[in-house]
Amino acid sequence: MRNPKDFWAGLLFLGIGAAAIAVALGSGYELGSPRRMGPGYFPVWLGGGLAVTGLVLTGKGLATTGAPIGRWAVLPLVLVTLGTLIFAALVNVAGLAPAILVLVLMASYASVKFSLRWALPLALGLAVASVLVFVKGLGIPVPVMPHVLGF
Repeated sequence: MRNPKDFWAGLLFLGIGAAAIAVALGSGYELGSPRRMGPGYFPVWLGGGLAVTGLVLTGKGLATTGAPIGRWAVLPLVLVTLGTLIFAALVNVAGLAPAILVLVLMASYASVKFSLRWALPLALGLAVASVLVFVKGLGIPVPVMPHVLGF
């Protein structure tokens, strides 16, 4: 293996694509046809696309020369994962806007270029945009702010 980054990324895509296909087919979802798509149609095609991308990347990893894999960035991985879990725990209790604020600030803090001066406006803007798109635009019934505040 001369290009480990592409090789391992390809195997990751291949595995996720194969798992998506297996879950869609194993769940008994009807595939349907391009004209009349069933619930399993999109997951199977998406998984197939990921698997093909994985095969191409794995082949590229074997055929080309590339940089070695560096050290794992453990702190950013933990912060982004923890931020996502906290978002899931907060969204129905505290509301969409505060949950987005926490998620974006935690994920931003994972960056070596973190600056509260940039992260706070980004978090506020994404919270407002998310409320406008998902709650107002699409009508998804999720609380916007804590119920104590009456929103």
